Amino acid sequence: MNKKNILITILIGFAVGVFILQPFGITIFTFSRQNYEINWWQYLINNFIEILNINGNQIFENTLFGLLGASVALIYYFGKREKDIDNK
Repeated sequence: MNKKNILITILIGFAVGVFILQPFGITIFTFSRQNYEINWWQYLINNFIEILNINGNQIFENTLFGLLGASVALIYYFGKREKDIDNK
């Protein structure tokens, strides 16, 4: 088990959670709640901008989505590693 690879996996997963999962998830949720009457692309761009404007609530949301992304990345990493070990 290489600690450096695990750390890189966690960091990449955290970034994916914050910068991909969060804006898309929030945008899709809001878009459906607004009965598809808002401009989806503009709202997505606004969500990306909001992620960069850090305040108390945003830090909490970023952390939660980051942990979600890191968890998914670790599950993928260990699943792939297990599959590679089984194939040897």
